[in-house]
Amino acid sequence: MWEKIKKILQKEGGKCIIVEDNQPAYLVMKLEDYEKLIEANDEIEKANRDIDQWQAEEKGKEIETDKSNHKEVSIEDLPF
Repeated sequence: MWEKIKKILQKEGGKCIIVEDNQPAYLVMKLEDYEKLIEANDEIEKANRDIDQWQAEEKGKEIETDKSNHKEVSIEDLPF
């Protein structure tokens, strides 16, 4: 029976969706394909973290630059 199931999966590209209550509920796929999917997802998450970190650093630089353009105001500067 298992050999028959494996042959069906190979014909269908190694993936099969199991439906429960007329809704897709599970996905059966080759372990090798699943591992590649997880690895790619990990790489995407790392890239997103790197982008977030870079954006935060750039925003910090922007705030520092804005502060350096401001001069201090003293009482003498006020028009009284």
